[in-house]
Parts: sequence; C-alpha cells; structure tokens
Amino acid sequence: MATIRLRRIITASAVTVALAATMASPALAAGIRVEGPKATIYQGTVRPAMGSLRDNTGAVHTTTKRTALGALVRASRVKPFPLKLGWFDTFGGGWTGFYLLSINRITPPDTAGWFTKVNQKLLGVGSGAKTVGPGDRVLVYYSTFDSEFATNPTLGIGASDRTPTVGEKVTIDVAQFNDLGTRSAAANAWVWVNGVGTKTDATGHATIRLGKPGRYAVRATKQGTIRSRTVWVRASTS
Repeated sequence: MATIRLRRIITASAVTVALAATMASPALAAGIRVEGPKATIYQGTVRPAMGSLRDNTGAVHTTTKRTALGALVRASRVKPFPLKLGWFDTFGGGWTGFYLLSINRITPPDTAGWFTKVNQKLLGVGSGAKTVGPGDRVLVYYSTFDSEFATNPTLGIGASDRTPTVGEKVTIDVAQFNDLGTRSAAANAWVWVNGVGTKTDATGHATIRLGKPGRYAVRATKQGTIRSRTVWVRASTS
C-alpha cells in the first residue's frame, strides 16, 4: 500500500512539473524560420537553446543567454537538420563569435551567405549576441548580396481573417522589408493558397475566397525576394 501511495505521489509530482514546464514555455519561446535557396527548411516556435556549442575547430563555447542563434540551434535539433558554425575570436565570449558556415548542408559561395533578421531587421551583430524573447520572430535566410552588401528583401504576410466562413472574402497583405526593416508594399507578388496562385495589386493586397471547409496554407513569393512564412487559414461553414 505504501508503495502504491509513493508511486501516486511521484506521478502527481511529475505531472505538476510537466504542467509547470508547459505553462512556462510560451514565456520563453520565440518564432524561428529558416529559408533555404529553394525551400523552407524550418518554421515553428522554439525555446532557444543555451549551454555549450562546438565550432568548426572543435573548441567549446558556452552561454547562459537565449539568443537568435539559440533559436536556430534548437530548430536544428527539433527537425533535425545539420548546422555548421565557424568562430571569430575578436567578438568576445559566450556565443557572440559564432557565424554560420552551412545549414542543411548548404554552403554559400562567395557571392551569397546565411543572414539573420529579428523582427524583419538585419542583425548588426552575430546571432549569438542577439537575445530574443516571447513575440520575437527570427528569420535565418540564404541570400545573395549587392555591391553595397544589401541582402534580398524579405516578405511578410498577413490575413484579414484566419477563420472565415466558406466563400467569405479574405484580404491577404504582403509587404517587403529591406535590411533596415523598412516596410513597403510587395506589388505583383504571388499569394499561394494550397498551391494556387493569385497576384497582389500595387498596394500589396490580394483577395481570396475559400470554396470549401478546411485548413489552407497561405504564403507569398516574389522574384528577387525571400519567400514569406506560411500562415494557416481555416474555413468553415459557420
């Protein structure tokens, strides 16, 4: 009887700890998306990793901060996908000296690179130096750059209604952001709804109507830019 009671106490304690961890997670989570040259590698919400990481020489570096790099590291462990990091000694301790060599076995040529934005603004420091928290959106993307080292604009997307009724008009708003995070309308972008495309107007808007109940993946692309995240719209009959 005592053994059964002890098991019940242990089980109850474990459930309490699990619930506490679950409740705490949103307060520590950050959005992370990884865009390769041809496809999205990862999109989700993660709790940024901390602790020790090895660089490409095998040296170990440790941090106690939750960073944009930590979000990428966590995403690479969740999916998983391979991640290779280099190190600059001149940027200090923690994870501040890390830089991206390859993601998912994609190593850029000299005319391109892996770049990181937080909330659509290109980082002026290494991603291991940028702390992130709840509500932050980390974007790691493959891009070429011009003679002034500007990367390709990144697309953002929004929907006027995520839970419309069947046949109801939904307005999709597509914007593009430069390295400074300056927003402008993404005219003539393609809005894709489960693979079917509609072009945006001069203001970056497109109107869609969903013909039957279901969950629809909506994203945007445009020549010379980085594709948007996927947003999900669920249509119902009432």
